[in-house]
Amino acid sequence: SCPEVELSAEERAYLTAVEKGDYAGVKHALREAEVYYNMDVNCLDPLGRSALLIAIENENLEIMELLLDHGIHTGDALLYAIRKEVVGAVELLLSHRRPSGEKQVPSLMMDSQFSEFTPDITPIMLAAHTNNYEIIKLLVQRKVTIPRPHQIRCDCVECVSSSEVDSLRHSRSRLNIYKALASPSLIALSSEDPILTAFRLGWELKELSKVENEFRQEYEELSQQCKRFAKDLLDQARSSRELETILNHRDNDQSEELDPRQCHDLAKLKLAIKYHQKEFVAQPNCQQLLATLWYDGFPGWRRRHWAVKLVTCFIIGLLFPAFSLIYLLAPKSALGRFIKKPFIKFICHTASYLTFLFLLLLASQHIARTNLHMQGPPPTIVEWMILPWVLGFIWAEIKEMWDGGFTEYIHDWWNLMDFAMNSLYLATISLKIVAYVKYNSSRPREEWEMWHPTLIAEALFAIANIFSSLRLISLFTANSHLGPLQISLGRMLLDILKFLFIYCLVLLAFANGLNQLYFYYETKASEEPNNCKGIRCEKQNNAFSTLFETLQSLFWSIFGLLNLYVTNVKARHEFTEFVGATMFGTYNVISLVVLLNMLIAMMNNSYQLIADHADIEWKFARTKLWMSYFDEGGTLPPPFNIIPSPKSVWYLLMWLHNKLCRRGQPPGEGSHKCENLREFTEVIRSLVKRYVAAMIRSAKTDEGLTEENFKVRRSCCCHGPISRSVKRHDTLLLLIQSESARSDGGVVLVVLGKSVIFSFDHKTKHLKYKTMPTSSLTPVQSVLEKLSEGPIRNFPLQPKERTTSWIKSVAVPTAATVPFRIKAEPSRPSFGSR
Repeated sequence: SCPEVELSAEERAYLTAVEKGDYAGVKHALREAEVYYNMDVNCLDPLGRSALLIAIENENLEIMELLLDHGIHTGDALLYAIRKEVVGAVELLLSHRRPSGEKQVPSLMMDSQFSEFTPDITPIMLAAHTNNYEIIKLLVQRKVTIPRPHQIRCDCVECVSSSEVDSLRHSRSRLNIYKALASPSLIALSSEDPILTAFRLGWELKELSKVENEFRQEYEELSQQCKRFAKDLLDQARSSRELETILNHRDNDQSEELDPRQCHDLAKLKLAIKYHQKEFVAQPNCQQLLATLWYDGFPGWRRRHWAVKLVTCFIIGLLFPAFSLIYLLAPKSALGRFIKKPFIKFICHTASYLTFLFLLLLASQHIARTNLHMQGPPPTIVEWMILPWVLGFIWAEIKEMWDGGFTEYIHDWWNLMDFAMNSLYLATISLKIVAYVKYNSSRPREEWEMWHPTLIAEALFAIANIFSSLRLISLFTANSHLGPLQISLGRMLLDILKFLFIYCLVLLAFANGLNQLYFYYETKASEEPNNCKGIRCEKQNNAFSTLFETLQSLFWSIFGLLNLYVTNVKARHEFTEFVGATMFGTYNVISLVVLLNMLIAMMNNSYQLIADHADIEWKFARTKLWMSYFDEGGTLPPPFNIIPSPKSVWYLLMWLHNKLCRRGQPPGEGSHKCENLREFTEVIRSLVKRYVAAMIRSAKTDEGLTEENFKVRRSCCCHGPISRSVKRHDTLLLLIQSESARSDGGVVLVVLGKSVIFSFDHKTKHLKYKTMPTSSLTPVQSVLEKLSEGPIRNFPLQPKERTTSWIKSVAVPTAATVPFRIKAEPSRPSFGSR
């Protein structure tokens, strides 16, 4: 700990004068110290505070200025003022110029172990930690910045050496920097695009939480703070125009070029989805704009009866072939533009997929009968009808992968399911072609070999049909009732995968043990009833004879499909049977009682997480679905999308022409981008101003009526105008009104050397005052003119009136100013009790 130094009488008096706000006493002590050297002006009180820190704590700017003028050491005063959030003190310290060659701190404080702040903390970082907008603004205006930390996996010399010297300090320093960078006020003041900065920083912090497991909670909280800031900033949008300007703004880093003719690109919203900004996407303003764009062309759609909606969708779905043909021939016509609307596009694609499922159902019913013993049967009429849909699905997936990139494509689980489904259909078609070419004869199906191409094709086609039917679940997202259920199902699949990892380990362990115990007792099929060997026989046998058979047996035992007698052996080896039965029973206890119940608990937890945030989760998932239909391409549903349209040929020719001629950007496009950027900058500035104002109002509301709202500096008795003595005139009036109403009393202040008792008449709405002792009231009247717009009524205080009812609870002190507060604390008495 810091060694204590005995203070002299002069030093104690000097620190006491600073504590009480005695300007004259402090000034006298400093002058004596300069002449007689009778004390150390940088001395510390028993709490380790210097005179400057005491003045900062009391928010006494006059004494602070006096101390700085006399060359007192500042030390960590700036950091201390920032932590106390004394804006005036910070401004004074920033504007103070230290003499050249002066030591910044006393020799005792040079050791960082005696400092209240770690060496990596800078003023801008500490201000960002407190999120004080005014202080951060002062520092940012002086071009103070925070350096970006290196990547978490950076192996440069600086990072490696810092981690080797002190890994804890290295990690804490990184956390402190990110804690400062995540400050909403700092982002608002230092970033040209605060929303994009919050997106990227929130994503980076989320990734850091996965690597820095020791500080996972801190990083996740900072990531959530960035997400809240982006959402709160969007809350300040007051018109659809502002909202569109924000959501349609495209960052320069994005690869695609913004088409000036495209009104609703929604580039910012796409970034929000990419960075998983669920609160931002689910924000009401954003959802309202999306709904307006989604139901474009259908005014009042939500207010219509459900039967009308159903009939309308059914009619549009039936007409999707006609709409598609019209769009192919005349994409710029009225009907051609009609099918490009997102809602119509969604209905047409859904109707096309339902038609595909209907064809699959017809194919499974074998309506067109063929020779069942034909080894290479030709395709049926239904299979010929299915083929264009499969080709259309494959072409749509290729276009999506080309437009969004491979990385973006594989991040969507539905795309992986589509890839598996299309691969199965391609394999089915290929095997059917091989069988048709290679096998031309008929042969009883019972005599076909196990790996016959037709048999494999039929199996793959059956699996593909399952995927195709389950793919319909993705459309549930559009419904408010089925959407949350579908999202919960997706989360449960992740739980099942985690469970299967542990279960497979348990399964393999017991399968290895049981196979090791029973493989000696394997029997032949001829020795078993009906020449049947395995667990699929009427009388199960050889359940653990091979490792593969053991794995199957243990898996089906979960569903109660394995009998206990499979642990018996024909030889009279009771000990072996006992050990085998015990192992089999232990496996069932672990898999059924422990693991299965753990899976149920995990799935229940996942469902509850979705249920607690059902609205946000569903709106985010629905927005992802909607955004897939807002894009320019993909208008035609399968199978019409495989037909080359005149528009596609024209776009191809234009692309080749631009590539061959190497044309620059069209004339006027650069000016249009500059205009968009200027408009975006203006909107962002407006949003930031509103956000800061809302933040300040919220802070005042949360703070309530406390002493800090109405604190008057103690040095106001003899120095400076009233504007430097009282923080806010309106808050002083509020104090006087509340005190007068609460205790029928007043507030004692010292104004220009006069002890003045203020009260407020709630009937006449007039401000009243009385002085003690009586003297010329001219200086007081000039003060009251600044505090009240109403007429000032002067009541000279006579000796007999000193105990009037309205000041009965007021004890007039001889000190400069009475500390007061509306809500008293046990440690400090309220105004009325002093």
